[in-house]
Amino acid sequence: MRYDTTLKDLFHEPPQRLLQILVGQRGLRMLPLEFSSVMKRIPDLLLELENLSILHMDLQSAPESMDHRMLMYRALIRQHYPGRRLIQKVLYLGADPWRPAAVINEENLHFRYDVIDIRDIDCREMLNSPSLEENILAVLCRLENERATIREILRRIDRMPPKARTDALTRLVILSGLRHLEPLVHEESNDMAITVNVMENTVLRNLFLKAEQKSRQEGLQEGLQKGLQKGFQKGRQEGRQEGKADLLLHLLQRRFGPLPREVTDQVLTADQATLELWSDRVLDVPTLEEVLGGQRIS
Repeated sequence: MRYDTTLKDLFHEPPQRLLQILVGQRGLRMLPLEFSSVMKRIPDLLLELENLSILHMDLQSAPESMDHRMLMYRALIRQHYPGRRLIQKVLYLGADPWRPAAVINEENLHFRYDVIDIRDIDCREMLNSPSLEENILAVLCRLENERATIREILRRIDRMPPKARTDALTRLVILSGLRHLEPLVHEESNDMAITVNVMENTVLRNLFLKAEQKSRQEGLQEGLQKGLQKGFQKGRQEGRQEGKADLLLHLLQRRFGPLPREVTDQVLTADQATLELWSDRVLDVPTLEEVLGGQRIS
């Protein structure tokens, strides 16, 4: 729900760059959203376009059946704007893949609308907009370089007056949650010394504290994983080395009889390369001294 509210807040004016991408036209004005009904129904966005057609756009942050809701909205909008061309689209902003059929085929009823995944839009399209609201949307689009995109958005936010800067940063942090990028926003904000007092803003404080905690947990988990992997590799190597030493001692005993304690200690403390060298000699040379490279055995 917090994503939906934040997204709607970004569209208090027609998102001109986004409209050009989605319908190839500029928006003239936002239209009233509330329709009288037995139940209160409010679509996310309703705009009049420059060719006087009506665009209804709903924003979805999670996969959910939209077919009958979009049909209901169509009927309500038709009642208020009869005779006007009506375009209906769902803009999907969620993290999980979602490609619904977006169609109803029943007896005497055929209804279709469009679903667009915002990741089909290059983030540079939104970054090229003069609107900061559309710049913030870039974090949800197709990202080639997450860090560079976030850094560019933060640079634009930092130019804003203090109150607007705090509001914009709050929206960016919330929306970045849809892409699990809150820790990166937190990190870049600190690196760039964005002049926002996070601790005075309840929303930002909670979001950044969660991002910091998540970052620490991920770092701890990564460190633990590397430590376990390193320990496993070391243990496996030591195990192989110990096995070679045991085999060599067995061969030496079969060939030369009971071994002096110093030979046993030499074999057990030898490195892997030395063990391999002695193992190659054990069947070819006539004496224990020659196996061990000419060392005198007492």
